[in-house]
Amino acid sequence: MSKKIQLHINGKEIAVEPGTTILKAAEEAGITIPTFCFQEHLKPLGRCRICVVEIDGKDRLAISCINKVKEGMVVHTNSERVRQARRNRLELILSKHYGDCVAPCHLTCPANVDIQGYLALLANGQYLEALRLVKERCPMPLVIGRVCPHPCETECRRQCVDEPVCINFSKRFLGDYERNNYKKLIVCLPEPSGYRVAVVGGGPAGLSAAYYLRQMGHEVTIFEAMPELGGQLRYGIPTYRLPNHILDLEIESILQLGIEAKTNIIMGKDFTCESLLADGYGAVFLGIGCWGARKMRVPGEDLNGVLEGTTFLTDVSRGKKVELGNKVIVIGGGNTAIDAARTAIRL
Repeated sequence: MSKKIQLHINGKEIAVEPGTTILKAAEEAGITIPTFCFQEHLKPLGRCRICVVEIDGKDRLAISCINKVKEGMVVHTNSERVRQARRNRLELILSKHYGDCVAPCHLTCPANVDIQGYLALLANGQYLEALRLVKERCPMPLVIGRVCPHPCETECRRQCVDEPVCINFSKRFLGDYERNNYKKLIVCLPEPSGYRVAVVGGGPAGLSAAYYLRQMGHEVTIFEAMPELGGQLRYGIPTYRLPNHILDLEIESILQLGIEAKTNIIMGKDFTCESLLADGYGAVFLGIGCWGARKMRVPGEDLNGVLEGTTFLTDVSRGKKVELGNKVIVIGGGNTAIDAARTAIRL
């Protein structure tokens, strides 16, 4: 076992292992050194220079997150010279600061996922920790990793060097890692809150709401009009893009938290908001989705053989027989149009 190194920090004598940084040694001694850029799971860079300290016998201040301890070293973390250097550095940082504290990828993400954070954890091999961070904002990484249009990658600053980071595939890898390696992310639930919440709609919004409500300790029941949960994930996205068994696994991981689901039950017919509240639910979340197709408002769109894209995809997903003839024209070029074209070819 290696001999520990003796040193003094702010007059306090401490002993640490060889190779320990001054920052870490101070932390072990209960002494806080401020820093902007240091993260335990990343290689220290010392770029912010806020963590500078004064060392007896040294003319220049030392960056504590980079410099290692030495035998007999005497360190001062809060001298006037150190405080002035930090003030000067902070003023310099603020003078060139434009409010971009959060990375563009993070700001662009519709779910506001901490992309930098989970990529750093993933790069460090901490896969379940990275997955936990993703699920703080996005409870369905298996699904989103397959169908997200990843606007984050369009804004990724890495493209200024070579090409954007594969952010979405990284999220997909984390979901697949949990599934393929039988390493389940354990969710510790709090004590029951005593509240019951009805979630109307079993699509991505309803499933997400149920997931987070359950983690607050609330009792949750999902009411879904369709035969199965998933909403447009199941009935609007073709299975060649999002296989049903992947969606089923994602939904099961949410329901297994103790969430009840009732399908083939329609709001306005089988129940109302008033009846739910009368049954003892303290709140009702409406996540009924966007099932209506958009009309083009052109002559002839009501003729036989003219199908709405979303309705066509839903009918195929439900196993209904759809007659298309031998030639198909698809009007539009968005996600629904491309899915309709590819589905028509498969038929």
